[in-house]
Amino acid sequence: MSKALSSEEKRIRQTKRDEKRIEKLLTPKLDERCYEILRILRDAPNHPEIKYNSKYFENHFQTSNITILRAIRTLKDMDLIEEKQIHGSYKIKKTVDEIYSNETKKNIALVASLKGLLQQYKNTPIFESITKLIYFLEPKAAKEDSVLSSGRIIVSPQMEYDINVKNWDKINEALSKNRKIQFRYTKPYTNNEAKRLVWPFQLILGNGSVYLFAYSEYADTVLLYDLNFMADIVITGEEFKLPEKYDFNNYCGGGRLGAFKSDNVEKYKIRFTGYAKDWIKLHKWADDQEFKEDKKSTTITFSSSQFEKVLQLIFSWGSQAEPLEPKQLVKRWKEEITALWKKIK
Repeated sequence: MSKALSSEEKRIRQTKRDEKRIEKLLTPKLDERCYEILRILRDAPNHPEIKYNSKYFENHFQTSNITILRAIRTLKDMDLIEEKQIHGSYKIKKTVDEIYSNETKKNIALVASLKGLLQQYKNTPIFESITKLIYFLEPKAAKEDSVLSSGRIIVSPQMEYDINVKNWDKINEALSKNRKIQFRYTKPYTNNEAKRLVWPFQLILGNGSVYLFAYSEYADTVLLYDLNFMADIVITGEEFKLPEKYDFNNYCGGGRLGAFKSDNVEKYKIRFTGYAKDWIKLHKWADDQEFKEDKKSTTITFSSSQFEKVLQLIFSWGSQAEPLEPKQLVKRWKEEITALWKKIK
């Protein structure tokens, strides 16, 4: 039989409940439903035939009216929406004298620019998370989505990659719990029936793709797996201890050329001419890179374990790039050029 609470204990508990309630009223938070309501209402002017009232949102979310009214109250308390005089629809609240502080403008512009830099990953959960973070830090920005689309620092349009969000969610869960995962890898050159058991270390975003960097128990080494070619992912109940030097950057041999690794660190030497001879001096390919210049060329030497990425960059510059070392790189370069020449003939 539980012990009856004393008057003092009841008073303390009630005080704590009151404090939580007041804190909630003073610092309301936007939840997933509030984000969605704001997104819909921002687009409402394009659909004047629709009545955006509580009944509409009740049907949209397939939830109770009281739940919708609670979300609406939060948005009203935060001065984000208001009720139209006609038909009782809700709309984004526009305040003529609403002025962002200079500091807020700087912060919004900064994060909007970051959002622009991640544009090629807009189909990944991380892109949506950044948007929600902005709304959380500055709720007023949620009223006007164009505020987040006005970044003054952007990247040029990039090829977008269709990310398998289900795979992302499963792997992200395994990362948070340090759990081993099992899956099939379905690239054409692999055995599609073989199952991999790996320790997931990191998700890596590179060149519009997302990779899992993980330790393979079968291969006894760390490997990169393209997220979109992983199938039948299962999070096992087996935990692993994250190694001290698990970060992908420790496996690039000093190279800075994206998501590619091998155990073979080599010394590269490449001569650039034409426009490329000046371009190369303004970019960092590796931690230990060095340049030698003359009137017609710039020669770069550096260390890296990212052989295929180096080869790709050389070909992207056509006749303005000539590999000098190592021998394997020169050999592959000549083989590719010979194959291209045969196709031209």
